[in-house]
Amino acid sequence: MCVATMRSICEQQWITIAVLTAAFLIPFSLSESPPLLSSSPSPFTSIFSFGDSLTDTGNRYLASHSPNHCFFPPYGQTFFHHVTGRCSDGRLIIDFIAESLGLPLVKPYLEKKSGKEGTNFAVSGARALDPSFFEERGISIPTNYSLTKQLNWFKELLPSLCSSFTDCREVFMNSLFLMGEIGGNDFNSFLFEQDSIAEIKTYVPYVINVIASTIHELIGLGARTLLVPGNLPIGCSVKYLTLYETKNKNEYDQSGCLKWLNEFAEYYNHELQIELDKLRAFILMLISSLPIITMLHWLYIVTPQSLDLVVLKPVVE
Repeated sequence: MCVATMRSICEQQWITIAVLTAAFLIPFSLSESPPLLSSSPSPFTSIFSFGDSLTDTGNRYLASHSPNHCFFPPYGQTFFHHVTGRCSDGRLIIDFIAESLGLPLVKPYLEKKSGKEGTNFAVSGARALDPSFFEERGISIPTNYSLTKQLNWFKELLPSLCSSFTDCREVFMNSLFLMGEIGGNDFNSFLFEQDSIAEIKTYVPYVINVIASTIHELIGLGARTLLVPGNLPIGCSVKYLTLYETKNKNEYDQSGCLKWLNEFAEYYNHELQIELDKLRAFILMLISSLPIITMLHWLYIVTPQSLDLVVLKPVVE
């Protein structure tokens, strides 16, 4: 029997939670698996996105805070031929997802505060956690675009999207919710300070909890299909390779990446997966017909041209 706070979840017929994690090797591909992202026909009519610079299509730019390197050439030059606020010289993954679904590129919330075709709430530099978490640990965060802030933007947009839960359910049943990547900047804040990795690991549950809480709330509001990216192999980041440069060759893998940083990313992704499995189990406990769970791996292979999404065989309970 459904508890009152989960009534909206219990009224839904099914929910898909797709988990994207940074992978170093292509695990395998099942051609018989129905693709979650398909261009014809598209299963979605809109995309709602939360996250940081990996997803931001212009919110940080439109917010007009202090200048950011993404606001100047060569950013934007290869596809749009002008600066858009994207931290890329061309398109972002969210742009390719939208194109593959036959949807318009997702506009930033601060550009268009009504989103029948979807809205992007992601902001470059955003953290999952609120600024107070960092201030308590001696780190100042100049702006607040936390996941809580982005979720509040989404709630402010709701009246323009739907007028009742039933109405919202109809809108969101054909919507794709992209939850991140978010959380990387939370760890960057401490890694740039060169805090110990043991201490940074203690912050992982805080980040994961706020992501899971946001997912839980979105499901309660009617979301049915969510993609949840994990962290990237940050040990391959030029910035970290410079900051943590060492003469000890044993610290590097065969690709020249710092092993301990990539191991941290893998640890985080593993813990995120565990938490999402708990969320899945909780939903299954409430509704016997749920869910169709699809697991995705985000294949991060150096060049954007080789980035691919592989859909693994759905598990139907």
